[in-house]
Amino acid sequence: MTSPTLFFRTVNPNASRTLLLIHGAFSSHHEWDLVCRTLEQSSYHLLIPDLPGHGRSTSSTIPFNLEDTAALLADLVTKHAKNGKADIVGMSLGGYTAIFMAQKYPNIIGEAGLFVSGCARPWPARGTVLGWANGLMLFLSGWISLEIVDELYLDMQAAASYGLGQTLVNNLAEDKSIKDKNWEGLCELTIVRTCIVAGAKGDSVQDTETKGRCLLKGNAESRAFKVEGKLHAWDLQDPTLFARGIRAWMEREEPPGEYIRLS
Repeated sequence: MTSPTLFFRTVNPNASRTLLLIHGAFSSHHEWDLVCRTLEQSSYHLLIPDLPGHGRSTSSTIPFNLEDTAALLADLVTKHAKNGKADIVGMSLGGYTAIFMAQKYPNIIGEAGLFVSGCARPWPARGTVLGWANGLMLFLSGWISLEIVDELYLDMQAAASYGLGQTLVNNLAEDKSIKDKNWEGLCELTIVRTCIVAGAKGDSVQDTETKGRCLLKGNAESRAFKVEGKLHAWDLQDPTLFARGIRAWMEREEPPGEYIRLS
């Protein structure tokens, strides 16, 4: 299925409530295939897009840009989500994008808010060697030792270019003077109820706790958690536990016991 710009898949279109699932860097909508096996059993309508430059959204007319991508996803929600609103799940790059969306377009976010993981890392200034290395390490630590479905593996091969990597790093670079390019500042401004999770074996627990405290300033219901033994892209390592956490957050229930609260 396609919008005028972004490819997306839809699941359970007759359900009354929409979740938007946003994949990570060098990935595609197939990242969510295993998670969806659990979520499909719940009463959610799922919108699962390919980000610009990824999967089937690879047209040169829509290169990845954080602000433009957030606008495209907001348009997708407005046009295709139930009542023009969606709760959002984001992994890694998808998590950064979800937080940016929530600050820019809070009116399209459902009452349960955001469930994001792997998006607490602070990024150095754009164009630096450290920035490029940070992106490379995030990519390698995120995908090593995980079983990848064949369709996702092919999409990852197609997306894994130096050009896209450089674009992503530059988009995530910190600028302390600009609130929406300063992740701590952006989190403070995010009024949407947000759950941020660290896979403790691959993400920085300390950074996740810090971001959780910032998110609390915007919404007192926001929370930060860690899950021990999980890699960066743990939605592929343990998709059932990841999906159980999503459902608990969306239904305002206690999270699974493996989720250890940080803030």
